[in-house]
Amino acid sequence: MRLVIDVPPASGRPSDIAFFFEPKSVAVVGATNNPLKFGHYLLLNLIDLGFKGKVYPVNLKADEILGLKTYPRVDLIPDEVEVVAIIVPAPSVPQVMRDCAEKGVKGVVILSSGFREAGGEGIKFEREIVETAKKAGIRIVGPNTTGILNTSNNFTTSFVPLPKLRRGNVAFIAQTGLFAAAAFWWILSAEPFGLSKVMGLGNKSDVDDSEALEYLAHDEDTEVIAMYMEGVKNGQKFLEAARKAAKNKPVLILKSGRTEAGMKAAISHTGSLAMKDEIFDAACKKVGAIRVKDFEELMDLAKAFALQPLAKGNRIGIVSMTGAGCVMAADYSVEYGLEVSELSDKTVKYIESYLPSWLKVKNPFDSEMLFESVGPEDCLRISLGGVLGDENVDCAVCVIPSSPMFAFDVETSIKEIGEKYPDKPVAINLIGSKDVVDLWTKQLEGISVPVYPSIQRCVRALAALSKYPKTSRALASDS
Repeated sequence: MRLVIDVPPASGRPSDIAFFFEPKSVAVVGATNNPLKFGHYLLLNLIDLGFKGKVYPVNLKADEILGLKTYPRVDLIPDEVEVVAIIVPAPSVPQVMRDCAEKGVKGVVILSSGFREAGGEGIKFEREIVETAKKAGIRIVGPNTTGILNTSNNFTTSFVPLPKLRRGNVAFIAQTGLFAAAAFWWILSAEPFGLSKVMGLGNKSDVDDSEALEYLAHDEDTEVIAMYMEGVKNGQKFLEAARKAAKNKPVLILKSGRTEAGMKAAISHTGSLAMKDEIFDAACKKVGAIRVKDFEELMDLAKAFALQPLAKGNRIGIVSMTGAGCVMAADYSVEYGLEVSELSDKTVKYIESYLPSWLKVKNPFDSEMLFESVGPEDCLRISLGGVLGDENVDCAVCVIPSSPMFAFDVETSIKEIGEKYPDKPVAINLIGSKDVVDLWTKQLEGISVPVYPSIQRCVRALAALSKYPKTSRALASDS
């Protein structure tokens, strides 16, 4: 692995970056009353979300912005300023950084683009701001990022209008503003889990993935860490941080730039250079990080870890109200390293007691005949509940068809089963009428039961919940 960096880092030492998430005061350079400018929404987000720290707009041409007294320069603010968010054109940023140095701020978040990723003069601008920051002991997040999001105190440097923040246990580290903007809206509107922290790193001129991992590894609000990367700044440092974090929390990594075309795109996006994909993949396995291939898988696994308990082993129980579901789930289970276990005699006898004598029960279990005999609610209670109660089963996938032809309180049924077996993860695949599937998905995920639109994605999620505990134990024993 090679060191991938085009400018000198502002600081070569690891340090606490908590102040970026928990500042007592923040100045917004580029704040404006003009609703067509990004600086307007950055300031508006801080106000509307209810950030309790002190906020200082900075603009050369205004005395007041959004009801707040405004200052022409950072160094002319009379009070202490801990963090500065900068959203002015790249050529103006070096002077703003000198003002920050004069003021003695701790950190800056540079949201402006037009630096290393743009080439030409942008490289010079980035070198200049980094050198100024290094001399003054200032830490930098960015440039070319949306920066910070903290749902525990409603602090953000996002310039994309945000709704009221929903707290959760998943944190994102991203080398792009995507995750503090568009992805946040997706999570809010489509995912059942909430966020704890988001750190957009942009060009990673100073603060990098390693320091973000170190911080989140000890963050009490964060139980799952998800990452989007385009390149690795310091391979050895990153792997050590990932290994330490993965001991206690799953670390999910989506790394793009896997192909030559992707690498070229990464250079133009954030100025990153990427290592060979097979090397990175092997490195992730070595340190216990979970490599994912796309945004869909990242969201799927984040949802599983956020909502469900970890599996104590890799033995899966399969219940489907369709025979095809049994076959597909068995195939995917083998593919993802899960064992389709043999049910105990006790479980078999329990389920068979509700069936005709000629019908034999095994895993996978096609529950169609049981469904016809006892109805949907009791079918789930007997089949899924029976399988989860089996000593040979560590997790379960359940395939449930939906149809407007019958009313079915799926939420209550699954909730009662989950409360009886809280230490065994379950993933549900719903198939059938879209209206019913949408309704049931909302109901089930409202009680922290993940629903996926395919059996494959169910099994893949359960496999991750099964493999991580073993990885975590192995990392702990190596310490």
